[in-house]
Amino acid sequence: MDREKLIERLMATYLAEVEEHVRALNRDLLVLEKETTPEVLTGLLATLFRTAHSLKGASHSVSVTLIESACHRLEEILAGLRDRQLPMTPDLVQLLFATADAIEEAGNRLRNKKDLADAPLARLLTRLDAAAATQGPGQSEPTEAVQPVVVALTPSAGSDIVRVQAAKLDTLIARSGELLVARRRTEAWSEDLLALREFVEGWEREWRPAGRFMRRSVLRKGDRIAPPPERRGNGGYAEGLPRQARQALGRAEANLKRLHRELDRLATGAAADRHMLDQAASPLEEGVRRLRMLPFGESCESLPRTVRDLAKAARKEVDLVIEGGAVELDRAILERLKDPLLHLVRNSLDHGIELPGDRQRAGKAPRGRITVSASVKGSRVEIAVEDDGKGLDLAAIREQQRRRKLPESTSDQDAARAVFLPGLSTAKIITQVSGRGIGLDVVKHGVESVHGTVDLEFDVGRRTRFVLNVPLTLSTLRGLLVATGGLTFAFSDTNVRALLRVRPDEIRSIEGREVVLMGGVPIPLAALGEVLGLAAREPTRVGGKVPIVVLASGNSQAAFVVDELLSEQEIVVVGLGARLIRVRNVSGATILPTGRVALILNAADLVRTALTHVPARGVAERLAEPVAATRKLLLVVDDSVTTRSLEKSILEASGYDVLAAADGAEAWEILQERGADMVVSDIEMPRMDGFVLTEAIRGSKRFRDLPVVLVTALESEKDKARGIEVGADAYLLKSAFDQRDLLQTIAQLV
Repeated sequence: MDREKLIERLMATYLAEVEEHVRALNRDLLVLEKETTPEVLTGLLATLFRTAHSLKGASHSVSVTLIESACHRLEEILAGLRDRQLPMTPDLVQLLFATADAIEEAGNRLRNKKDLADAPLARLLTRLDAAAATQGPGQSEPTEAVQPVVVALTPSAGSDIVRVQAAKLDTLIARSGELLVARRRTEAWSEDLLALREFVEGWEREWRPAGRFMRRSVLRKGDRIAPPPERRGNGGYAEGLPRQARQALGRAEANLKRLHRELDRLATGAAADRHMLDQAASPLEEGVRRLRMLPFGESCESLPRTVRDLAKAARKEVDLVIEGGAVELDRAILERLKDPLLHLVRNSLDHGIELPGDRQRAGKAPRGRITVSASVKGSRVEIAVEDDGKGLDLAAIREQQRRRKLPESTSDQDAARAVFLPGLSTAKIITQVSGRGIGLDVVKHGVESVHGTVDLEFDVGRRTRFVLNVPLTLSTLRGLLVATGGLTFAFSDTNVRALLRVRPDEIRSIEGREVVLMGGVPIPLAALGEVLGLAAREPTRVGGKVPIVVLASGNSQAAFVVDELLSEQEIVVVGLGARLIRVRNVSGATILPTGRVALILNAADLVRTALTHVPARGVAERLAEPVAATRKLLLVVDDSVTTRSLEKSILEASGYDVLAAADGAEAWEILQERGADMVVSDIEMPRMDGFVLTEAIRGSKRFRDLPVVLVTALESEKDKARGIEVGADAYLLKSAFDQRDLLQTIAQLV
């Protein structure tokens, strides 16, 4: 390993250590600020001293002198507090918190390869020196005599702990998911082999009496078989043909028996291999899944410090309680819940918890309480953020609805749920904490991004409780598979409220919107294919009824006509990658046992679309019309297998024949051999990029009028101008990819 790579690895390890030490400093300083027991204070100061000393040593080893110097000054202050040479004052504790923040900020600068010369930590050194000025010399290093025997907040794991980069863990998880897919494909092939064996067994049973009959028939009629003209006069023909027929029958019987034996052997072996693979893959998948599970408490580590700082700024007294910190969730879920939890806690402190005097006048204790809890409910986790504050201001919410010309709420609960709407805030002024109306919208979208739901409960004047319901893991989920527009899609079963079959004449229209009745309640109806921008196909009807899936997102629900209900099964979730992460209505993908990709649909997006979009033609009208199809040949060019497969699936489902190429050179070869009605191409590709391919097409007599659509991640005006210059007919961005835009563009050009 060369020196640069070694330094890079050491720095990555160091920065991870900085994060851990900063968390430890914040955690122990929060306790230090509240504790007054001498024994506990002594133990906490010793623990803080060790943290500062460890971070100083780590900083010295990678030559980060600024953090090293700050930690040395921290040691001096902590030693002064420990030896009672410095008084414990609020200003001094605040300085220690500020130092922890500045060390964290310096670590972020190093991670982004920025200079530390003008870092806030550099400006704090003078204040740290001043704070430690009253301490006598020789007190900055610990001695055995003053080491406490009381505290050890975190037991040392020693060599039992191994650092693994998150990206490597994600790769391992992806590979284990592929193994699970391979296992299911093996199961499918094994079942097909068993079915084939049963077919051959039945064939053999049918053959036995037929074979006996044919053998007797040949023996009876052999002497009456007329030879062909060229064989007439050959006396052995009449005897030879029955003999040949008997031999052929014998060989057929023998081959059939051999086929049966071989299939039996293969089926038995496949079943054994399937069992062995299942025995190996299931524990492996479970073990790897457990690797990505982390305690819920880790996502709450920053909350105590946030509450402490905001409470001081707002002059409120608040206790934060974390319950269920040991409950384990998928690391990816915890990462995406950090911001929603932070917003909810800030919301509770700013909007819920009252000032001490106001609380006392309301008959409450002057100190408020915010509780963040997690509990397992089957295969999901319920996370609650509750405060004992004043509850929701329903009058203010309704006033905001009126001002923004939103539909009036019919109940207090509906009015309460309006707080999740973007831009709605009941704060009287805009501050750093609230007033912009984006916090709870962020919460809703963050929770929905992990296939979760959010709701709230409240008692006016007493409490507010936000409830988040999320899955334990994102690696697998129980899903409903449906077919629409020639494609297979999956829904998370947590979003599936009901499966229905209705006749077209049972579809009702209320205030211009089509609905179906479920338990007497009207549910807005849409065609899934139309929402996704797919070509219409005839749904599979049973007794004249079409299949419908009712989806729920929070307390909203909508019904969708699909072409066919396929099955319910455990599916492995595959990410779409950074380029396709913002595709509307799609939250992920899975690989089916057949090897084909099925997109996992985002129920929240679909329900929102169904509730706000009124189609030009109704579902009932569509179901009454015959579906016509004309097929054009499109050539899709992209070096990403995922993007290529996604675009190919979308276009095929929309009634096009599609060829695919991995780069411009392969696409040019395909054009020469087979031609096409349009090219849909990426730009950045090996061998021949999209610009060069477009130039080649425009320079060809045969293809110069061929429509070309560039779908790319390149967003600069320079690249767009280059696309126009080489002759592209359309330039679409992957960052704003919407399959309806793509399909509309293609429809205009072909």
